[in-house]
Order: sequence, then structure tokens, then C-alpha cells
Amino acid sequence: MKRTHDEREIKNWYDRRHRNRGENAWRSAEAYPVFLGYLNPLPGRKLLDVGCGTGFLLKAAAEMRLETYGIDISDEGVKIAKQISPDSTIIAGNGENLWLPDEFVDYITCIGALEHFLDIERGVNEMVRVAKPDATLCIVVPNANFIYWRLKRSKGTEQQDINETLMSLNRWKNIFTKAGLEVLGVYHDTWLARKIGKLALALLPIRLTYQFVFVLKKNKKNETTDN
Repeated sequence: MKRTHDEREIKNWYDRRHRNRGENAWRSAEAYPVFLGYLNPLPGRKLLDVGCGTGFLLKAAAEMRLETYGIDISDEGVKIAKQISPDSTIIAGNGENLWLPDEFVDYITCIGALEHFLDIERGVNEMVRVAKPDATLCIVVPNANFIYWRLKRSKGTEQQDINETLMSLNRWKNIFTKAGLEVLGVYHDTWLARKIGKLALALLPIRLTYQFVFVLKKNKKNETTDN
């Protein structure tokens, strides 16, 4: 049985990664504007990036004249993010306990972070809490049925060593709709095209993709779907 790690262990893992790799700990800067494109944000509005890592998404958003906020569990990551995006308000903390007031932000991004939360449902509920009634969200999460993992009979990234929850498309949808979010669309993570090519990615069924890019809208109605 896989051991459950506590928050301190998770924080230490990400601190080590950020110390060792610096601003190269995650994707490079050019990977992030695509996620903002799904939101079609308006200048002057507020954006929160949950699990902001090295801060490249925040920098891209700030350059679009958004008022930007970020949170990451890693103190070392926050140090880097503040250097990368000095115009953003960034704090160290966990996504299950956001420091912002209710209905505060217009846009929320969470790129490859939610699956590492100890309490995923609470994390999503916190995003819904701080989102304005008409807020739009872009959340990227991994697919338990990714074809490569199925063929190799292995699942997950190196972060399986610390904490990583994989779910199917329907299970992720259920998490979001249960929290009061409407799914506007689900897309491939185009970063995968760097490895398999754009044509191969276009032909890959969404249910077998690497990560799902969910575009969501806050919805007062709580709807559930079958797992």
C-alpha cells in the first residue's frame, strides 16, 4: 500500500527541486501563455495561479496587464517566482487554504498542481470560494488512462514519489461539477506535442491523452456525473 506523505514532506520535496533546478524546475516560459489563451482575460482583472511554481504564468499574465496573485507550497519556489514576476503578489502556502477573500478573482489557473494536493476536493472548493460569480478557470490535471502509462504498465510522473493522484476524465469532471463548476471544454495539453508531434496529438483521443486542460466556469448549480 502506498504511504501517504504529510504536508511537511511534500513541502520539503518541492523545496529541494526548486533549489536544485531553479527557474528550470518546471516548464519553460513559452509553455504558459497558451493557458491564458483559454481564459481570454481582460486587462485590469484579477488572476490567481494556484501552485504557481517558478512564476512564468504569472509573469505572462502581468504582461497582459492583469492583477496577479500566486500561491505555492514551496518557499524556494516562491522566492524564484517573485524574481520572475515581481509585479505579482505571491505567498507560500497550500492550495487547500487560500488567503484571499470570497469572490475576489476573475480568473484562476492551476497547471499540474491539483493532483498533488492532500485534499483535492477541498482545494477545488477553495478555488470556487475565491472566484467571482462569473469567473473562468483553467485547471490542468493528469489522466489515469494515459496511453503511454497503460502500455508501459506504469502510472504517473516522478512526483509519484511524494504525492500524485491520477483520475480518469469522468472522475475529474465529477470533482469539478460537484464543487459547482461548469465544464466549458476539455483539451489536450499541447506540451505533449513536443514529444509525439502535433499530428499524433491531434489524432490521440482525449480519453487517452497525457493531461486534461479543463476550462471551467463558476456555476451556482451543483451537478454530478457518474464515475
